[in-house]
Amino acid sequence: MFFQKKWSFGLGTISSLIVVYFIHLYSKDKGWALLASISKWYLLVVGGLMALSLGIILLIIIISLIIFLIAMLKLHGFRKTFKKQKQKHSSKDYVDVEYKVKE
Repeated sequence: MFFQKKWSFGLGTISSLIVVYFIHLYSKDKGWALLASISKWYLLVVGGLMALSLGIILLIIIISLIIFLIAMLKLHGFRKTFKKQKQKHSSKDYVDVEYKVKE
């Protein structure tokens, strides 16, 4: 059986980012350049991927809400104009005429 690792961001990733951030601060304070640069790149890559995925999710939610709002406003606006047109046409649909029948 082959098991495939899936990419997922969860509590473990967030806690590892916090730990690596403190490692970065400590190694920068002690002057360990290699460990500081490795931890910095880890923070940039993993934090960037998390920020990118969250940004895409938020962007999709915002765009769908904007589309929904536009659709609701158009529907509400069309109802108002439809009612106005219906009222205008209802008065023009018939002619009130008095007539006499010849006998």
